Amino acid sequence: MLGHRGCRLGITYPEITEMQSRAIFQAAVKIAKQEIKVFPEVMIPLVGDKNEVKHQFEIIERIAKEVIDKSKIKLKYLIGTMIELPRAVLVADKIAEWAQYFSYGTNDLTQMTHGFSRDDIGSFLPGYFE
Repeated sequence: MLGHRGCRLGITYPEITEMQSRAIFQAAVKIAKQEIKVFPEVMIPLVGDKNEVKHQFEIIERIAKEVIDKSKIKLKYLIGTMIELPRAVLVADKIAEWAQYFSYGTNDLTQMTHGFSRDDIGSFLPGYFE
């Protein structure tokens, strides 16, 4: 279930990242035009390597610039990542070269570190501990 999802999907099909980014920034511009403060934080999911973040960051940044330039609205935003994989924790210093913020997926980190699934852990863990 972990294979072709998260940033991997956006790397294989960059048009998905473009479409999602465009929707985020167009919505933000629409809100900003109503003189409502908006500060989008775009999160790149399921990264395990700085090159994945770099790839997606560059797409998001390009789309943000296109939308913002076209609208002539000033808009501040951040592009970050969800640290969900144990590998991402180990290379977080490299990922930080591109990500402007981190969010930690502690549930996913726990599941992947221990090999648990929230779908079935309740059926065996109590007996296992006994």
